Amino acid sequence: MTFYELYLRSFYDSNGDGLGDLQGLKQKLDYLCDLGIDYVWLLPIMKSPAFHGYTVSNFFEVNPVYGDLKDLRETLQEGHKKGIKFILDFPINHVAVTSEWFQRALRGEEPYKNWFIWANEKADLEEKRHWDESKIWQKIGDRYFYGIFGPASPDLNFESKELWDEIKRIFKFWLDNGFDGFRLDAAKHIFDFDIEKMRFHYQHEKNIEFWKEMVSYIKSIKNDALVISEVWDAPEIVRKYEGIFDIGFNFPLAEDLKMTLKNESPQDLVETLKKCMTEYLPNGKVLSMSGNFLTNHDMTRILSDLKDVGKVKLGFSILYTLPGIPFIYYGEETGMKGIPVDVNFTEDSQEPFHWYENGFGPGQTEWKGYKFNPPYSGESVEEQINEKNSILNTIKNLIKFRKSNPWIDDARIEILNFDQNMVKLRCYSQLNEFIAYYNLKSSKCSVLLENGEELLSIGNNKVTQGYVELSHYGVYLMKKS
Repeated sequence: MTFYELYLRSFYDSNGDGLGDLQGLKQKLDYLCDLGIDYVWLLPIMKSPAFHGYTVSNFFEVNPVYGDLKDLRETLQEGHKKGIKFILDFPINHVAVTSEWFQRALRGEEPYKNWFIWANEKADLEEKRHWDESKIWQKIGDRYFYGIFGPASPDLNFESKELWDEIKRIFKFWLDNGFDGFRLDAAKHIFDFDIEKMRFHYQHEKNIEFWKEMVSYIKSIKNDALVISEVWDAPEIVRKYEGIFDIGFNFPLAEDLKMTLKNESPQDLVETLKKCMTEYLPNGKVLSMSGNFLTNHDMTRILSDLKDVGKVKLGFSILYTLPGIPFIYYGEETGMKGIPVDVNFTEDSQEPFHWYENGFGPGQTEWKGYKFNPPYSGESVEEQINEKNSILNTIKNLIKFRKSNPWIDDARIEILNFDQNMVKLRCYSQLNEFIAYYNLKSSKCSVLLENGEELLSIGNNKVTQGYVELSHYGVYLMKKS
């Protein structure tokens, strides 16, 4: 399986208003099919006052800038006909201050007033969240509410079982409208506040209880629905949630793999795989599948981070030859750039997708200017589609290889060897295997090959007399005879 994280506003515009929309996605499903995508992960499309959609004002309504429920159903149905499934990003930790729930809570209405956390005499109104200096208490009128993600985002109080029932209704609504599963935003934050002590505190046991019940409910509605979790934390915290969800995003792998590529260090790659892919080593046990990715909407885009097309290709080559489930963020396949820089930071990594060399043409989104990806920068589909060694065609080839070898999803890995230049890795199942050679350096290196056939070659690699000369950041896959 290959997943494509898609920000609808930036993708393809069907009506000329400059904003990507559902009908635009429908018109470009063939592009995603040609790329080889199995699942589209749609960033939030519910009604929201925010450009990013993560503060929802109505969970039962499509954001009007994207279309309506009819547009949604048509798009999902057409995608299903083409073999593409759809995952909805589901941000339920908090809502928008403009949401009906919060407005009714402010008026003291039941049950809504109990769906939020209000400061009392125990609360320290100066308390800050642990990863920066932002306050967790937000003032509205003469009251304070708990909002760890800012004054526009009041957190929901999941101590209320009535709220659990309402969340189930929302899950059912979107499944009934054609979605094939959910990506659960900020999954570790559902219970991140201690009501008794009135302070910020992760309560992983309560989180796990909540998510077990929700996942069970989702599966009771659609037994093959996929549930993906975002638990952005250290490996020991991530592992607490294994076995609850079908797929868990492997944030440690993403961070460590990028550092490995920056350092051009074979030893770092070996240590990264041992630390972040433990479950896939020979004696490992997989409880939830590893969601493997390089960047997402909250991060600096990969080419802006690595600053080298060769390293980007190497990064994706490693990603697509590891077990687990690979994810790609829209625009990464053409080398789009973007760096989160301010309070609306994700906006700078969510620029319009480049369809055309000059930045203009049918369906081109124009909701914001090109800060990182100007026209004629080589980052458009038009410029790359016929260039054999472009990032686009490299990723197409990697996805094609992956789709031809679905056994890799559940495979195991064994590190066979590494030296100052490269890492040699075996990926295997009971019936299949391949050997991968990764050159981590900007210079060529020569490697003795075992007898066998070539499966995939990324880079200007040359095979002669039992050796392969790996080009800079080159990758070579072979099957032993």
